[in-house]
Amino acid sequence: MSNANLLAQPPDYLQAYSLKCEPFANTLDGRFFYAGTALMQRLDLLIHLTQFGDSVVLVSGPDGSGKTTLLSRFVAQANKQWRLCPVNADEFEQFPRLMADTLRIDDANDELEMLNRWASETDNSQLLVILIDRAEALAEPAVDLLCKLLACPVRERLRLILFGTPAAQKALKNTLDSKNLPGSSQLLEVPRLSEEETSSYLLYRLAVAGYSGESPFTATEVRGICKAAEGRPGAINLLAHDTLVERQARKSSKRVSAATGKPKLGTAAWGPLTLVIVALATYLGWQRLQPTPDPGAPTAGPGVETQPIPLAIPEPVPEPQPQPVVSPAPPPAVASNAIAPATQPVTDTAARPEPEGVSLPLPDLVPPPVDAGQKTEVEAIEPVIARAPASPAPQATEPKAAPGTISAPKLPAKPSIKAVAVTADTPPAARSDETKPAIVEKTVPAPESGTQGPHREVWLLAQQGELYSLQLLGSRSQKSVINYVNRYQLDLSRSAYYRGNYRGGEWYVLMYGIYPDRQAALEARASLPAAIREGKPWPRDLESVHKAINDARR
Repeated sequence: MSNANLLAQPPDYLQAYSLKCEPFANTLDGRFFYAGTALMQRLDLLIHLTQFGDSVVLVSGPDGSGKTTLLSRFVAQANKQWRLCPVNADEFEQFPRLMADTLRIDDANDELEMLNRWASETDNSQLLVILIDRAEALAEPAVDLLCKLLACPVRERLRLILFGTPAAQKALKNTLDSKNLPGSSQLLEVPRLSEEETSSYLLYRLAVAGYSGESPFTATEVRGICKAAEGRPGAINLLAHDTLVERQARKSSKRVSAATGKPKLGTAAWGPLTLVIVALATYLGWQRLQPTPDPGAPTAGPGVETQPIPLAIPEPVPEPQPQPVVSPAPPPAVASNAIAPATQPVTDTAARPEPEGVSLPLPDLVPPPVDAGQKTEVEAIEPVIARAPASPAPQATEPKAAPGTISAPKLPAKPSIKAVAVTADTPPAARSDETKPAIVEKTVPAPESGTQGPHREVWLLAQQGELYSLQLLGSRSQKSVINYVNRYQLDLSRSAYYRGNYRGGEWYVLMYGIYPDRQAALEARASLPAAIREGKPWPRDLESVHKAINDARR
């Protein structure tokens, strides 16, 4: 039976493992998306390339590697300012209608006109993202149409992402490179699951289906499934399904063998067997009723009478009389400083008492003299043998100064130290010696002047919203932005960066230059160094920058 037929039938192991649905069905279900570390890294890289990278991204992977799953997850996490146009390569003839629905333009003559009209009517921050699944099925006319869109004047607002097999993606990359298009294409491979990730993947799908407990797959089975499937989730699902089906079939066959494996006796055989059992039971009962002769007793001959041997009657044993209690002799007198071990308990740390007649010197109970100029604690001293009564500890008194001498002033209690943040804006009155902290945390403000570093949010908010600037970089790290400015020796008076939010985290964006309109920003971009132009800087109106800054401050 093929794997497809096995998955089409309801598996027998659903009831055995208390599953609500099939955990390894060959269907696309968002509930079973496994967010592995390597896969999430690819997803983040794909989103970054869409926003800031090249125009074309080729996602490659063999059948069953999870390309369609990655595409659906990308759609779920896409930026709200993107216009997504997903299309299957097998149905590419519907692409004009799908593009018109995405851009909401119905009366255009062709796709190029739709793209130009949409670009002129919308904000520059919006992107058109065309997603094509099963790219290996694209015909040559479809590839020519896509190349025509990529060569249009508003190509910077167009992104093309294709999902296909490695061989088809390599052929598409060669075709795109031969067209001498302005942008370049980027290959991105779908990662494979390791043996450890395969074990977690199987248990995760079982848990989503309602299973609780340890994994039913042994380490040997997980290793074999991962190796046979080459780390591809689709093949892992098929092998895991077959493993559970075969295991359940073996359990069912064992139950049938246990129920029908023993032969049953016929009615004709029960009669003789019952007679044999009754005869054997009668013989054993008769043997138990017979007395057992003593093997050591003499056997009497015929005609000889046996008489019983008289037994001796034991005499009564008198009960023991209670003995008078004799007091022990008093111990001999010892010296006055000797210790009687029988009357005085041992309280010292010594584990055994000293022998009789040996005198132990008592410890000196007088404490050493206390220096009046020092603070000491006098503890009660316990005797070695008998605990002495506790005496109150003497109170330390301050010595009185002799007449004619000058006593030192009493030092005040040590004040608590509070950390005070001293910044450049702190007034001089706040920096007095009375509030000088022992530990000072300095907060160095970001430079606002172009002579010390790039401008910040205050400078950007002071610019008019209808003006434009060039966005050079976006990064999670503020240090990366500063290093970028220093590496390319950008003009600090024209550079500025701000802190925004991107996918729930901090996002630092570097802007460069102030231009009256978008065309002026495009012309200024051509004068930037080649290394900076490779990063695809794009013109952006300052009104959107102001909105991003204000949103991050809320």
